[in-house]
Amino acid sequence: MTVPGTTSVSENAQDPKNAATPGSGTWPQRLQLWSGLILFAFCLSHFINHALGIVSFDVMNKASFWHYWVWRSVLGESVLSIAALTHVGLALWRTSKRRTLKMSRWEFVQLTLGLYIPWLLIPHITTTMGLANAFDFSPTYSQMLTILWPNHGLGQSILLLIVWIHSMLGLHFWLRLYPFYSRVMPAIAVFAVALPVASIWGWIEAARRLALTQDIAVKITEEQQLWAREAIVQIRSVALGLIAVSLLAILIRYLFSLRARNLSIDFPGGLSIKAQPGATLLEISRMNDIPIASVCGGRARCSTCRIKVLEGATALGQPSDAEASVLARIGANEDVRLACQVRPQKNISVQPLVPVKAKGTSGENLQDAYYWGVEQEVAVMFVDLRNFTGITESQLAYDVVHLLNEYLDQASSAIRAEGGYVDKFIGDGIMAIFGMDTGPQTGACQALRAARRIEAVMQSLDSEKGPQFHDPIRLGIGLHLGPAILGRIGSAGSARGLTALGDVVNTASRLETANKDHGSFLVVSKAVVDAAEAGITGAETAEIKLRGKEIPLQIFAMKSLDGLRLPGDAPTDA
Repeated sequence: MTVPGTTSVSENAQDPKNAATPGSGTWPQRLQLWSGLILFAFCLSHFINHALGIVSFDVMNKASFWHYWVWRSVLGESVLSIAALTHVGLALWRTSKRRTLKMSRWEFVQLTLGLYIPWLLIPHITTTMGLANAFDFSPTYSQMLTILWPNHGLGQSILLLIVWIHSMLGLHFWLRLYPFYSRVMPAIAVFAVALPVASIWGWIEAARRLALTQDIAVKITEEQQLWAREAIVQIRSVALGLIAVSLLAILIRYLFSLRARNLSIDFPGGLSIKAQPGATLLEISRMNDIPIASVCGGRARCSTCRIKVLEGATALGQPSDAEASVLARIGANEDVRLACQVRPQKNISVQPLVPVKAKGTSGENLQDAYYWGVEQEVAVMFVDLRNFTGITESQLAYDVVHLLNEYLDQASSAIRAEGGYVDKFIGDGIMAIFGMDTGPQTGACQALRAARRIEAVMQSLDSEKGPQFHDPIRLGIGLHLGPAILGRIGSAGSARGLTALGDVVNTASRLETANKDHGSFLVVSKAVVDAAEAGITGAETAEIKLRGKEIPLQIFAMKSLDGLRLPGDAPTDA
């Protein structure tokens, strides 16, 4: 049951003003949502009934009266049948309208499960509803458990899991649009795992007990079994044909598009692609590996795929009701449109406005993703030369510049040697980024290893500084891990224009300054230590309050890195 969904791309996706109200959208979207919710209500009732088998078969069987009272009534069965046909029909219709099968992972899983579930359910539905309506067969728990156990136990359990996973994915990516969801998500996650486990346990336990204690005769004749087998083959043939037609429609559109790509779309960074009129800008971008965010999967239920039209806005026509509603909700300017709704007919130039997660990108064109920003979890390091004014006071300019250059050269070399990226030099300070290409765990390890190298640099500089510098050379490092927006600022097209923005940068700078309070060399957040799976001894632990944050940040202040242990380090002598 495909409930309209989302995927987390940036904090902007969870802004309440960017989320559509429940039940809003176009009429196909509303039908898809409400039919999916009806099917989910049936599954929820059915699975809870299964779980009661843990107590006993009798409890399970008695509770089924209420389940069947609702869903096997004329009204209940009619609503359920219409919801199922509507949901599957709309899924096939939406699939056939696609111009590409390139999509996010969650969309692919939802689409695949959504097409596969009807195939798996056809035998079960034919045996229950089909035989019940055609031959007055009563699909009670005693009959169905006897049919399923033990030969069909594994298949039935897998079917239950697939249906539940499909439901939970849909609900999660739909509700994620709303602020209240983050508060209740832990409880929902526990429920989402516990119910299918209890349901499978319950029906298997009840079936096992029933087989051991009672000799149940299955009330299905050979004639009825033959009818059911023929019906399953026929219905599956129809289902397979509809799926094939939907996929064939995508292939035909794609083949035609190869012959008629006369539309030019320009993106930032000098990137230009050719396309065929008719597809949405989001579809065109995916076909050409251009990273455009899409939280709701192209349903005009969020604003994360919004783009600024730099040229050609007048040729795009007026926004649809669904698009206009979203744009009005966020107070967008006239030159801002939704990529999932815009269908270019003439050449246009656009700029995506929402950062895209780097880990979800691939392909040649994505090398230019930094032109409009990439959201990624990284480790940020700040290094500063302590008491620089005092050290250089009354010194010759040549000596001061020579010392500063030696420090910056050697410290930046230490950073690069461990895979870090030197973002910028700020006077006598250095800002560096780790994990852009390797991920947060490796980046955290790289940053801590770079800190070791910088400690050696500090000791070397102090021993070689010369008698003219009376004060010792002392460095301070601040290190924090978190999501940052990586983008090219000021110098598009140049690697030197790449920088990091966000709270993680401000926090790392704050930690570097905290060295003064603790008389330490390194102040590192617990997030970095945990990600690197590092061990620390001899460090001062503390909590600092950050502006705008309710929860204090746990830190470790270290005067020396002798007590730092990282994965892969050689064991020390006891």
